[in-house]
Amino acid sequence: MIDEQKRAALAMANGLPVSPANIDRVARNFGSAMARWAFTQCELRTRAKQKFARSEEMLFVREALEQATSEDIAAYHASLFPPDVLVADLTTGIGGDLIALAQRGSAIGFELDPERAEAAQHNLAVANVSAEVRLEDSMQAEWEWDYAIADPARRMEGRRTLDPSEFSPNPMDIAERFAHLSLGVIKLSPLLPDPFLISLGPSLRFLSCEGECREALICTGKNAISEKLAVHVESGDTLIPGADAPITDEVGSYFFDADPAAVRSHCLGTLSERYELRALGDSRGYLTGNVEIKSPWLRPYRVLYSDKADMAKTKKMLQDLGAATPEIKQRLADQSPEQLRKTLKSDGKRRVSLAIWPMGRSLRHTLLEQLF
Repeated sequence: MIDEQKRAALAMANGLPVSPANIDRVARNFGSAMARWAFTQCELRTRAKQKFARSEEMLFVREALEQATSEDIAAYHASLFPPDVLVADLTTGIGGDLIALAQRGSAIGFELDPERAEAAQHNLAVANVSAEVRLEDSMQAEWEWDYAIADPARRMEGRRTLDPSEFSPNPMDIAERFAHLSLGVIKLSPLLPDPFLISLGPSLRFLSCEGECREALICTGKNAISEKLAVHVESGDTLIPGADAPITDEVGSYFFDADPAAVRSHCLGTLSERYELRALGDSRGYLTGNVEIKSPWLRPYRVLYSDKADMAKTKKMLQDLGAATPEIKQRLADQSPEQLRKTLKSDGKRRVSLAIWPMGRSLRHTLLEQLF
């Protein structure tokens, strides 16, 4: 928990715009270091609203917040463990996963950084749950649990890295230790290649949340089963990879933008089979069909126009439709969205999107109107 001086500095800074005059006002009462800390917390609390419902009461560390697990995904992580066992969070940070684990049952957290550990303890209290937070290296501690989760740090000296050898702790070391547990869960970037991810454990899940592929989740240990799937966190729906989707260059009445986690997990063929759709050209994520579909995995659009890429034709069609400057959607097209918006600037009111993707050696332009 934070001391009274920090609490008072936060209360004074709360709601004040960041300006030299306001910083000086708080500094006169609490000192310049405390004033900077308080205004930083206010900024981070605002940024954290997308991840935490009670962010206005929580404490954060900038780099730790960037990697912190949001509440909905943390709840999914916690659901993987039985409710009556002790689960260790080996990389607690500011406590996102630890809070969800403590809401599920008994939990313990490890953190090397004192500021992050203090934030985690404070945030546990905000959530009205309790868990021990140890200020020590989890990989050197005596393991007294059979279930654990780890989210290795992927930032080195302020820069993001995709080199697993630079992660802390090293994912290979974590996986080796987790293999002897009943269940261990490792959270990693979905940008890492499949062969590396698969080498860490038998279960590989790509998590979708709010229309983004948020993470790759490795489950290993004695109770882990061999599987590869996409998980839609909000709905709970899952996809298992199947055969490749049939490909077409002919756009049907409806256009569907597949969820990035479905694409990353190689489940386009599964979606195609489930909803009788075809993949569009070389788009790697655009599907089409002639029936309106509502699915958590698909963002649906009505097709207004489709042809080979021709700026003059596309601009005229925008005018004929009474459309505003379109939102630009593209896969593997390598076009400049800013330049396209300038070229296709339109004064209409109708909201449309322009989807662009390769079709052989050329590009395709399709104007769309989003459904739902």
